[in-house]
Amino acid sequence: MAGPNLLIGNGEVLAKPTDRKTGGSNPSRFVYTMEQARARLAPALAEIALALDQLPAGAKPYGQGTVVMTIHPRHLAKTRMPHHLLKYANLKMLGSKGAWIVPERDLPGREKQTPQAAAEVYLAAQSDTLRMLKRLLMDDQANKELQRDFRTIERIRLLQPAERLLNLEGDDAQVDLEIVLHGEGSDDVLLDSLEAYAADCGVQVGRSKLLSVRGLVFMPAVAPRAKLDSFALFTALRAVRRLPELRMNRPTIRTQAEGEAPALPQLDCVDPSLRVVVFDGGLGVKDFGRWCKEEVPALLDSTKADYLLHGNEVTSALLFGPADQGAVLPQPYFNVEHHRVIGSANEVDVDLYDCMHRVDAVLRSGEVDFANLSLGPRMCMDDDQPHAWTAMLDRHLGKGRTFMTVAVGNDGTLQNDKGRIQPPADAVNALTVGSASSRSEFMWGRADYSCYGPGRTPGLVKPDGLAFGGTSQEPLVLLNPFARGLTGVQGTSYAAPLALRTAAGARALCAKPLTATALRALMIHKAERSENDDRRQVGWGRFASNPEDLLTCGDHEVSILYQGHIKAGGRMRIRVPVPPVAMGVKLTITATFCFSSPVDPADPVSYTQHGLTIYFKRKDDDPVPFFSLGDHEGEQELRADGNKWETVLHKTAQFEASELLDTYFDVDHGARRRGMAVENKHTASLPYVLVVTVASAKGEQIYQLVRQRYTQLLPVELRTRIRLGT
Repeated sequence: MAGPNLLIGNGEVLAKPTDRKTGGSNPSRFVYTMEQARARLAPALAEIALALDQLPAGAKPYGQGTVVMTIHPRHLAKTRMPHHLLKYANLKMLGSKGAWIVPERDLPGREKQTPQAAAEVYLAAQSDTLRMLKRLLMDDQANKELQRDFRTIERIRLLQPAERLLNLEGDDAQVDLEIVLHGEGSDDVLLDSLEAYAADCGVQVGRSKLLSVRGLVFMPAVAPRAKLDSFALFTALRAVRRLPELRMNRPTIRTQAEGEAPALPQLDCVDPSLRVVVFDGGLGVKDFGRWCKEEVPALLDSTKADYLLHGNEVTSALLFGPADQGAVLPQPYFNVEHHRVIGSANEVDVDLYDCMHRVDAVLRSGEVDFANLSLGPRMCMDDDQPHAWTAMLDRHLGKGRTFMTVAVGNDGTLQNDKGRIQPPADAVNALTVGSASSRSEFMWGRADYSCYGPGRTPGLVKPDGLAFGGTSQEPLVLLNPFARGLTGVQGTSYAAPLALRTAAGARALCAKPLTATALRALMIHKAERSENDDRRQVGWGRFASNPEDLLTCGDHEVSILYQGHIKAGGRMRIRVPVPPVAMGVKLTITATFCFSSPVDPADPVSYTQHGLTIYFKRKDDDPVPFFSLGDHEGEQELRADGNKWETVLHKTAQFEASELLDTYFDVDHGARRRGMAVENKHTASLPYVLVVTVASAKGEQIYQLVRQRYTQLLPVELRTRIRLGT
């Protein structure tokens, strides 16, 4: 008997590089004349220089202040940013954040009284540099490129101390803080200056625990509330915020489930070569020892029962899935390496930095295939200020080596957006998982406790999707040997490892490895959803629970996996296989693009360093954008809906089959650093993944038609002795 139709695994044979024909860039149209720019900016530059002179010397590392330059909404494209001016004045770009402003002026016919997307660029400058900029601004003989750059600036100001103090309400005399610095962890002059000034303010900083990522330094601190305003004068500070507490399936909801526990399988795992890591509270028992090894740091020998309960449940979900499906648990697809990253020592590690560094150390090994994180800081994400956990994870995952699931948190019932996803679930390179309310085929949605989206832009669609994590009416039943039986649980902590089990299981079934990015694309592509689903609630949909679902398709459809590289500044033409069907047949095309990207943590508005612009061509029509509702006016609209720099793009559209002759995607790869243009010849190619499903609207059998027409397309190969269900 023939098995199910397998995913086509070599779609890249239908792709090839092609010339990127352009008609030349449109000449910039400036909102402000040079005279208007001088009248607006000269007084501001003089005022900033004077204010900087008046700051205490100890509050100004290198004698510099942080200047905020707001770029007009019409000049947000990477090629229109004022890079000539920054280079000429030797202004160091520290970072940026998004802003919504009503500009003082706009182009004729485009005047709007509603806020528009803009960028606030953070620059390090001395007062002498600011006075030089003022002279340059007033100089009629200045280089024309510099004059044009001045005309892109909407406003310029000094970053104020109050802007650095975030969410510090309360009356506690001593405040546990997380501080964020612009700079590098290797800059001893900066860190020495911080320690000295902090000591003058009575602030204790945890320099020994710092985490450094590109352009930012994070560390814990303790400060007298009365000294916060003085401490916030330190010019290299980006943010001073309250330390969050640990979230590990909080609030904890667990019940003893009825019934006899199923037996453990008497089989080794399917693929022992995979390195699958869990970061959690530990196991403390050896019941899963055949498939699981626990790593326990010496400092964490002492722990709490609740941590061990949680660690056992997360690991059980990952190894076996729900425990109410039969008398014997299924054979695991892989072995698990459980790293205990919290314990009783975390009662004094109130900042959770030790916990974060333990996760960082394992990921730095670079040999992790899959990982799950069901804990982190209990706080909702901030659109403008990056978090240490998120920056750390994206630094590792941006290499595309590791597939990682992250639970979004369980505070979804909080009001006023306090129930948004919690760091590091805003990581753009992770698969972030919320909890579905039911395993029912039709009646499901977001569980009310599951944190919701959106994420920031880029990374707008968060969570990426849902998996069943249990509810009070329908608990998720897991085997927990530490609890001596079955437990009924609910929480995104358990939804995340269930999603990871699907992805890692699919790789275990394949003879040739699927990449982390390919699996992320397949998970999103195969998620079930309806047109009316709110992405802020369910992301891209409910993930498949069976690994086989990622690798198979029905007779009425064909799914193709493409994997390749696109040069920076280059174009890839990717053809879509269309079956030979009768006139009048309607075909649905579902496409998912996915890539992993290095990030600039100090620049939330320009967080990802790579982006794809994708056009869809059918029959005699001109290529049109596929992943947007229509043409964009410019970079600000792309920023507003996030398409260009998103690491995941997904859409479904229906066409008459006759419209799809000679159908292809043209994919352009754009690169940037800190929002600025880069030299393409010095930029690495981008590994991309595309999954396309072509389906007949009325069930016509097209899988074999495509295989017969495109003989070069081959299905994925399964491991020996693996037979999928039919």
